[in-house]
Amino acid sequence: MNRKLNLGLSIAAGLLGGFLSHYVPPELVHAQTQPAPPKEIRAQRFLLVNDDGSPAGLFGFDKDGSPTVVLLDKTGKVVWSAGGRANAKPLDVSHAK
Repeated sequence: MNRKLNLGLSIAAGLLGGFLSHYVPPELVHAQTQPAPPKEIRAQRFLLVNDDGSPAGLFGFDKDGSPTVVLLDKTGKVVWSAGGRANAKPLDVSHAK
């Protein structure tokens, strides 16, 4: 008898819940709108770092204001660079860490 009562109440509760879900509207939730990405990014330099945070490269300006690109090895020595002037003062990447 107890099993029949539990089964009957379960079916009745399911039917009642299904019936109410069609006629009682839940409160609508709206996702927040995402801001549009910027059309441009402005910076005086971009620093490329390794997993441990040590500098691996730099895209920016030398101390005289000429644009330059520098790539560094694991020890921090310049392995490749481009841009700037021949007598330009070098970039300081030591304080970038």
